[in-house]
Amino acid sequence: MKTIVYSIFFMLASVTACTQEKKDNSQLASSKIKTIKSIPFLTQQNEFIYVDKTSLKPVNNQKYQSASLFTATGFAVVMNEKDEYAVIDESGKIVLGFSAEKINLNVVNGLTFYKKDIEYEKKMPVWKWDWNIMGSGIKKEQTYHKIEIGILENKQVLLHEDIPYLEDNYYLNFISLDHNHVFWNGTLYEIKKDRLDKIENNITKLLENKRFIKGSNAHFSVYELNQRKAVHSNLTGSETLSIMFGQEKITLKEVNKERYEPEVPKLLTDSKTKDVYAFPQYEKVFPKEITKATASQIDFIKNTSLVYSITNSPYFLLGVFNYDHDIWAYDWLYIDTEGNITDSIGSYDFKVLDQVGNLVWPDRKMILPNQYVGKNWKFGKINYYTGMNDVYLIQIENEQQLRTMGLWNSHEKAWEIKPEYHNISVLDTEEQIYALQKEQEGLYTLYDNKSKKNIGSKAYNSINSDGWVKVKINSGENRYYYIDIYSGKEYKE
Repeated sequence: MKTIVYSIFFMLASVTACTQEKKDNSQLASSKIKTIKSIPFLTQQNEFIYVDKTSLKPVNNQKYQSASLFTATGFAVVMNEKDEYAVIDESGKIVLGFSAEKINLNVVNGLTFYKKDIEYEKKMPVWKWDWNIMGSGIKKEQTYHKIEIGILENKQVLLHEDIPYLEDNYYLNFISLDHNHVFWNGTLYEIKKDRLDKIENNITKLLENKRFIKGSNAHFSVYELNQRKAVHSNLTGSETLSIMFGQEKITLKEVNKERYEPEVPKLLTDSKTKDVYAFPQYEKVFPKEITKATASQIDFIKNTSLVYSITNSPYFLLGVFNYDHDIWAYDWLYIDTEGNITDSIGSYDFKVLDQVGNLVWPDRKMILPNQYVGKNWKFGKINYYTGMNDVYLIQIENEQQLRTMGLWNSHEKAWEIKPEYHNISVLDTEEQIYALQKEQEGLYTLYDNKSKKNIGSKAYNSINSDGWVKVKINSGENRYYYIDIYSGKEYKE
């Protein structure tokens, strides 16, 4: 049998495409929510001004080369004719002054986090010069990033570093635990008077239900927020799992084998009790013995290479990779905390993705049973976004080798959008707004899946979830501006 290393990881939250305003509002304390009345508008001079959303009348006389939507906290990034970036508030007042540093914003818990980033060449000491033995010269400089991350509302700077371009980076991936706590860059913060105070450092992994893992010297401990004592301590990683069946000891080797060593092993074992806790939430003990199983199920278990804990359930997922299929895939069994083996379980909001983000579990046969499959269909990747519930984007190749994509409802066992499109982009999962591309290299149109109607009459080279579109004009140049993805209204002259 051929041996491969097949890395799998759990999807805590996939990228949910929705407008900036909707995304921010879901994370804000009610007192921080602002009603945003203005939007960037493209003029005939190819400049951006801010106008009232309803009347389209300018809110001031300021013009920009580029301009973003306002966050729900009332800030936007603009760019001048010198390609310099700044942050303004709704009145047009400059909050962060113009500079060559690129600026990104993200709103979490009512706070507006910013990142300023610029690439530059830094002179290096002689011992770090790059000596080219082929005679093309000596490189005395190295590419660096100057990065600053902070909070707009109070100008608190959380990080200010110069780092080599290829060695590290920092992102605005702040995560809200509750209204008073956020997690970022391995640190847990408490919000006090709109400032962040560090309360926990060196966190290796954030878990659900306000739990987190800290690691030191290959030992790990699980903590809960505001609890000084660890819930589980002195845990060690393993790729071996043993389980008893009667008098027989079944030992599984290379379980959850990864191509690269993960920060936290997929199986953690308590050195005292020998209890095993499984990825992704490490929230329950894997059974030490099998209490009920058939002979064929036992044979299956002996080949198991994937063990995951299905959260909010008593079950663990057991996977065996099937090398004999035309399309490689896993076969599945399930074991509960009492050691009972079963071939199937009920519906759970739990997804497993492979290392490139394709859906592995539930697999295609669970989502789209064979009785609904067309003649000689072959399947590509299945995509799922948080908030889509029982709906999946499925790629299909028919017997004429034509590749298309459709939107399948696994609960209703019906196509929400028939597989007649080259591409379907998710713009808003809650409102079920999509962008449809009929043919490769074709234009995208807006589609409301709730009403089963197209939105507007225009088509675009691309449509982003925030309404930013690209259109190729007669001269061959690209033009960018905003639209309302819910009505099709264009914000341009």
